[in-house]
Amino acid sequence: MSEHIEKTPTGSFRARRRQADATPSDAPLLSVRDLTVTFPTSSGNTDVVKKISFQVERNRTVGIVGESGSGKSMTSLAIMGLLPSNGVTQGSIALGGRELLGLPEREYRKIRGERMAMVFQDPLSSLNPYYTVGLQIEEAYRTHRGGTRKAARQVVVEALERVQIKDAARRVDHYPHQFSGGMRQRIMIAMALCLEPDLLIADEPTTALDVTVQAQILSLLKTLQKETGMGMVFITHDLAVVSQVADDVLVMRNGDPVEFGTAEEIFSNPRDPYTRALLDALPRIDDPFEELGVARDGGVR
Repeated sequence: MSEHIEKTPTGSFRARRRQADATPSDAPLLSVRDLTVTFPTSSGNTDVVKKISFQVERNRTVGIVGESGSGKSMTSLAIMGLLPSNGVTQGSIALGGRELLGLPEREYRKIRGERMAMVFQDPLSSLNPYYTVGLQIEEAYRTHRGGTRKAARQVVVEALERVQIKDAARRVDHYPHQFSGGMRQRIMIAMALCLEPDLLIADEPTTALDVTVQAQILSLLKTLQKETGMGMVFITHDLAVVSQVADDVLVMRNGDPVEFGTAEEIFSNPRDPYTRALLDALPRIDDPFEELGVARDGGVR
């Protein structure tokens, strides 16, 4: 892929693809059609994802929601080409009109950094405790972009500043344990976005965070999306979070697609009983205390 480095108005260096490599204007950024993921078991093959279909456009977010075991994370791993070797994927996954299923691993690996990236649920397990955060982001950047370590370090510092880590030039040499959980998640976002991917997949990125830090991370993701125009797939079991970030929503249950529509349609007029049940389970500020499981004396029943 032909690339060059250019300086943006903000002063940061961004790796941009030449016009010949741009996504065709008539193709969605991401198109998933009839995606099925199968694993062998002692009792035969089991479909853990069953004919999932959805599209992601630039500057829009698709929220994938469902209970644990519904197939959300398997869907994201299939898109990223990170399924275990015994998994079988069928259907179609196209990025900018280019089919990804069937690509050699070397080509997929190149796309999996330059065109799409992923933020995982637990940043502490995703970061290597033996290396500084700066070195880890630098390694990800140089693997795809090359260049000198000095130039890569500048990109890393700017990436950390972009996700609002204060004193980034100094903290780039700190280790993961020297950051809070919220800061570590910001580091993972910086690592994912330093290559300016077209698509970001965020798999439960706020689950382990308290509500204040969670709100900050969600706001950060929305701000970065506005700045870059990236498409985003946001995976969560929390409908309240989906309502804050998603333009479109896919509801999954036991690997099956239950319902897909705009966030407004899903939240105001859900068609499927399962979706309605998920929405009914959300606590509302106007619910009686008894329905929330809270006694009137303030205790929890």
